[in-house]
Amino acid sequence: MTRARSGATVAAAVLILALCSALTITVLHARYPVPPASGVHATGTTLLGETGAPWTATLPNPGQQPPAGLMRDALGCVPLFRWAAESRAVPRGQATVAYAVGASPSHAAVVRGIRVVKGPRLTVPRGDDVGCASNDGDERQSVLTTGDGKPVRPVRLSLDAGATRQSAALIVRAGGSATGMVAVTTASCTCAWWLELDVEEGGKRVTVRVDDGGRPFTLAPPTATPLATPADEALEAPRPLSRAFGDPQPTRSGVSVAVGLLPEPESWEAESDTPLDPASAVGGEAALGGVGCRRMYASVLRGGGVPAGEHQLKLEISGPAGKEGAVLDARVRLESVRGDAGQRYRYSCAPAGVDAHKAYDRPDIDRSVYLDTLHALGPFPSGSLKYDPDWTPERGVGKSMPLAVDELFTFSTASAGGGPGAFGISAVVGPEQATFGFTVEVTVTLPTGERTEFTLSDHGKPFLLGPGTAKLSASRQEDLHEPRNGPRSHYDLPAE
Repeated sequence: MTRARSGATVAAAVLILALCSALTITVLHARYPVPPASGVHATGTTLLGETGAPWTATLPNPGQQPPAGLMRDALGCVPLFRWAAESRAVPRGQATVAYAVGASPSHAAVVRGIRVVKGPRLTVPRGDDVGCASNDGDERQSVLTTGDGKPVRPVRLSLDAGATRQSAALIVRAGGSATGMVAVTTASCTCAWWLELDVEEGGKRVTVRVDDGGRPFTLAPPTATPLATPADEALEAPRPLSRAFGDPQPTRSGVSVAVGLLPEPESWEAESDTPLDPASAVGGEAALGGVGCRRMYASVLRGGGVPAGEHQLKLEISGPAGKEGAVLDARVRLESVRGDAGQRYRYSCAPAGVDAHKAYDRPDIDRSVYLDTLHALGPFPSGSLKYDPDWTPERGVGKSMPLAVDELFTFSTASAGGGPGAFGISAVVGPEQATFGFTVEVTVTLPTGERTEFTLSDHGKPFLLGPGTAKLSASRQEDLHEPRNGPRSHYDLPAE
C-alpha cells in the first residue's frame, strides 16, 4: 500500500513537472518568439487593374459616399480607387494584386507556384457602388518589371472551379526581392481569399502567404446592373463613377452618351486659388517617365485646382449597332464665367523638351469651341465665328453654342461580343480670357422618331476650364518637367 502511494506520488510529481516545463516553454516562446525557419517573406497590395478595363467595387456601409472632389472626371480613376480600397470596399468580379517576395541575405529563393485560397464566405455588401468605366491604369502597375526589365504580366486565377493554381519560375536573389502580379476573378463567390506561394529556399520547400496586411482580400461577383453605360466604357477619358452621385445617367431607348474633357496627351496646365506643391506628389518615382506629370496633375486638382489650356471635348454615343439614319444635335451651354485668371497660381507639366503651352494639334479634330466669344466652328451648319467689339464673356452665361446640328450618323457595327454600336465627335476647346463652367446638351433622334435628351456634366457640376498661358500673362507660373523616357524600375512594396 505504501509502495503504491509512493508510485502515485512520483507519477504526479512527474506530470506536474512536465506541465510546468510546457508552460515555461510557452511563456518563453511568447516573449522571445523563435524566428521562422525560412527567411522568405512577401507583401501584397491591390492595384486598379489593367488599362481600359472597367473596375467596380461596393462600399461596405449603406449611405456611404465618396468625397465629391474624387468624382471629378479630370482627376481620373486612381484617387477614387485608393479611397475605396482604404474604405474596405469589396471589389466586384475581379481584383488585381501586386506582390513582392523577399529572400534572406544568406539564401536565394525561387517561387515555383502560386495559388489562390478561398476563405470564409461573406455577406453581400450593402453599400453603393463606385468604379471606373474605362480606367487609364495604375501607374504602379506600369513600373512593375521582371529581372530582365520586361513588364510583369498578371497570372490569372479564379475562385470558381478551375484555374486556382499556376506554376511559376520567379527567381529572388539572396537579400533581394522580385515582384509579381495576380488577377483573381469570380462569378459566384462572395468570400475572403489570399494567395499562397510555393517557394524553394536552401533546398527546402516553404509556403508563403500573401494577404492584405494580415487580413484576407475580399471579392464578390460582378454587379447585376453594370455601373457604366456603353458610352462611358467607350470613352477614352478615365471616368470615375458612383451610384451614390446618380452617375452615369441610365440608358434611354437603347442610347447612352458620355463626355470627357481630355488634356494634351503629353502635357497639361492647371490653375489654383492657393499655392500648391505638385512636385511633392511624385515622391521617389520622379525619374519614372509618364508617372510624374500624372501625379502632379492629380495633386493640383485634389487641392481644388482647375484644368486649363486647350483640351479635347470628346462626345461618345452608344446605341443600336449598325443603325443608320440617326440624327445628332449637340450644344455647349455656358454656365459660369470667372475673370482674373492671370492672378491665380498657374502650373504646367510636360516631358523634357515638350512645350506644355503649345496649341492642341490634332488634325483629325475639325471642330472648335470658342467659349470667350460663344461660338463654335465645325461641319456646316454647326457654327460660325463672328466678331463683336462689345462682347464680354459674362454676356454668354445661360446661352448655348452649336456643336452639331441635324448631323446624320450611323452607329458602328456590333463587336464580336454583340455589344452596342458607337459614334463619337470631338472638338478642341481652350479659353483665352476667363475660367468657364459649361455643360453639354445632347439630343439623339433615332430613325424610328424616338428622341433621347441628355445634359452631361462633371458629376452634377459644370465642367471647369481655365485659359492657357499661351495668350495669358500669368503673374505666378510654375513649369514642371519629367524625363521623356525615364528608366523603368521595380516597384518595391512596403516591407513587412
